[in-house]
Amino acid sequence: MYKIIFLVLLLVKFFWSLTLQLLSNKQVGKPLPKSVQGIYDESEYNKWRSYNNKKDKLHLASNAISLVFNIVLFCTNIISVVYYALPGDVMVKSMLFFLLIGLVETIISLPIDYIFNFKIEAEFGFNKVTPKIFIVDTIKNYIIGNVLNIAIFGLVLLAYNLLGDYFGIIAFLGLAVLMILISAFSSVFSKIFNKFTSLPEGELRTNLSKMFEDAGYKLKDIYVMDASKRTTKANAYCGGIGKMKQIVLYDNLVNNYTEGEITAVFAHELAHFKNKDTTKMTFFNMLNFLPMMVVMTVMMIVPEIAQSYGFSDANIFFAFYVSFGSMLSIVTQLIMIPFNYMSRAFERRADSLAFEKGYGDELITALRKLHKDSLSDMNPHPTVVKLTYNHPPLHERIELIESKKVNK
Repeated sequence: MYKIIFLVLLLVKFFWSLTLQLLSNKQVGKPLPKSVQGIYDESEYNKWRSYNNKKDKLHLASNAISLVFNIVLFCTNIISVVYYALPGDVMVKSMLFFLLIGLVETIISLPIDYIFNFKIEAEFGFNKVTPKIFIVDTIKNYIIGNVLNIAIFGLVLLAYNLLGDYFGIIAFLGLAVLMILISAFSSVFSKIFNKFTSLPEGELRTNLSKMFEDAGYKLKDIYVMDASKRTTKANAYCGGIGKMKQIVLYDNLVNNYTEGEITAVFAHELAHFKNKDTTKMTFFNMLNFLPMMVVMTVMMIVPEIAQSYGFSDANIFFAFYVSFGSMLSIVTQLIMIPFNYMSRAFERRADSLAFEKGYGDELITALRKLHKDSLSDMNPHPTVVKLTYNHPPLHERIELIESKKVNK
């Protein structure tokens, strides 16, 4: 019975993703909103359609491979067979399993990642990743992913050993603290992959520093990230929490956009800083752990679930792997719907503050260029936006700023 339930969850996850993709495809070719008409000429629009089509096909292939892989895992007893074949106690077996399954997942995903970077992104002029960077990034992601998995499982195991079936509350609190630390030191993780340098002295830095100080903040530094070694796309982001918070500009943004456009983007990111949006989203995202802890607790209370997969009794590793793996990602996606709604509200508020600072026109210009340079979807399906987008679509952002100009 439990294998059938898990199979249903896997199929729901697959068809959920497929439905979203079909909705997006249905939207292609419909008239663009007036505010984004003219960003793509006919040739560029056809280029976007080709780019979007190739990404969709790769995404579908990736989901199909993931479905088959997980069916093998959760419709057989292979997890328990491998688990019991490994040496050591619960912690050692679990660590070795994470390393092994992580290696298998990395090998399976390599062709997809290779095709995306060296075929699709390269064909449309976005890819700057060299084979060396690709290999090094893969190794780094494997190591970091396993370190985090083992650390989180160690915390859960400790809570279970101390409290038994009531471990969920303490484990949730421990995970919340761990997530805060990860968010606070996100810049440290970013430096594992990218180089950060101070924005050079000059008029741009002076203007950005003044804007920051006028908002009531003491500026530690303005960082530029070497994103150009991987992509031609431009961006900026506000990361970290508390005193660890920082605003980072892609070097592609600094090198290819006007000072007015960069300042407008900076004003938008400053609004996130001022309103503590990153901190709020960190705390809201902690709620993702709740369904995971509920499922883990149920699996430990109902030993028949683990037994149906070949375990002798309720198994904390198996409960953890099911709860934190891809099995319950459909639950996470559903939980993210209200969070994405909130994130889109934060983005609109940040756009409004940039307008109030006098950078409405420059922000519109920058957003149009950012989306055009990335071959973004100018007219995404409204349902897909509501379910998955953490930023409003471009036409909504432009229309918001234009309406404020009219009202002012």
